[in-house]
Amino acid sequence: MGSIRDKAIKSVWTIIIFGIVSKILGFIKEILIASKIGCCFRTDAYFIAFTGATLLAEILGEGISTSMVPVLLKIETKEGKEKKIGYVNNLLHIIMLTSLILMILGWFLSPIIIRIMAKGFRGEEFHLAVKLMRVGLPIISLIMIRSVFVAYLQSNHGFKAGAKSWVYYNIVYIIYLVLFNQYGTYGLMVAGILASLSQLFSVIPASKNMGYRYEKKLDIKDVYLKEMLIVMLPILLALSINRINIIVDKTVASSLSAGSISWLNYANDIIQLVLGIFVTAIVTVLFPIISQEYHGEDVESLKNTMKKGMGWILNIIVPATLILVLLSEPIVRLFFQRGAFGPEATHMTAKALTYYALGLGSMAFVLILTKIHYAMHDSLTPTIHAILGVIINIILSIVLSEYMGTAGIALATSISTTLVTILLITGLNNKMKVIDIHKNWKSLIKFILRAIIMAIAVWVSFNLLGDNFLGLIISIVLGIGIYVGM
Repeated sequence: MGSIRDKAIKSVWTIIIFGIVSKILGFIKEILIASKIGCCFRTDAYFIAFTGATLLAEILGEGISTSMVPVLLKIETKEGKEKKIGYVNNLLHIIMLTSLILMILGWFLSPIIIRIMAKGFRGEEFHLAVKLMRVGLPIISLIMIRSVFVAYLQSNHGFKAGAKSWVYYNIVYIIYLVLFNQYGTYGLMVAGILASLSQLFSVIPASKNMGYRYEKKLDIKDVYLKEMLIVMLPILLALSINRINIIVDKTVASSLSAGSISWLNYANDIIQLVLGIFVTAIVTVLFPIISQEYHGEDVESLKNTMKKGMGWILNIIVPATLILVLLSEPIVRLFFQRGAFGPEATHMTAKALTYYALGLGSMAFVLILTKIHYAMHDSLTPTIHAILGVIINIILSIVLSEYMGTAGIALATSISTTLVTILLITGLNNKMKVIDIHKNWKSLIKFILRAIIMAIAVWVSFNLLGDNFLGLIISIVLGIGIYVGM
């Protein structure tokens, strides 16, 4: 038992370390895109086209890798490793054929897809988005094939190659942007194809090292294939709902001024950097622990683990939120303002970042609360709440964008996510009382006072030191130091 636990802990830390590295490299990639190309109709067209080309593949890929693992483990237990490898090859060929059909459909339907996703695109911007999406269609096949090998690796307790593949992915982009940027957004989309290809060069050799070997096999009547599809359907539904919010923001932004999609994209990159480095790591560690404790009889231990996890996230997210809200413009200026990314882009991105940051805590809590519900074998509750969140986000995005532009779209996302968080907490408390504000009101008051003192310290120190790199860094470090010290 001890060696299995040690291996699991090692795997978790491998995922966390490579996750942090890939997030940082991914953020560097976005900084380079902003610097080399800026915020214009070309970047708007690229971001929409990339989403159009990859959205369905990402949903299917994640659904395949999630639902395939338990089926592979079942096959290996009942019929041995040879049957398991045969099933992988069978599924691989089915995925290849499916992705080829999706690519052909994508080529002919790309004008309709772009029209739906970017209803405000006209003329050159619309035609550029269609052309870029068609260029990027091979990524569909690469993403879906990768998901099969990732599932095979995970069924053999191999996590390193899958996590490392995202590092390679971002490195390819960075090399292109530094050395070959003269090819513009078309080159950027080709770089995306090469980046996805580099991921296969990580997972295929690792799969071979774990016993995989290629063989020709195609059987669409395989009983395990049907079993996997049954498992995959609710997962695909949940994943689709989560991705719709991305499309909603970009669709509404497409009807605003040129650059709006890019401003939202860069602001969201900063939010995802915080979530990816800190929150995802905590959720990754806690999920298997909560799943294991749920099957035990110690309810108090389970509740304490949940409380600790949410407490850790709260203590990270509150100072992060305050810093992003108070210093949004200097932060955006530090990360992005160079080259083609000018002061206007900084100002507009900072406004979006401020309103996204207001929902940072909710975004973090949705991640852990959803995982808690999954650990308790309840996938229906978070799915229903997510559907409601999307509906609210659509309504608020349309209304608020009329008065606030891109900032209104960001605010709509924060409000809808906050409502989903409240619903998830209520649902969790109905099963077991984990969060009790009335019982912990003294701790809550202390927590609020600590946040207020930190905010004052950050604001005063930044204004005294001036709007410069040194002033920004000192103010952030001072604020965090005071928060932690208290």
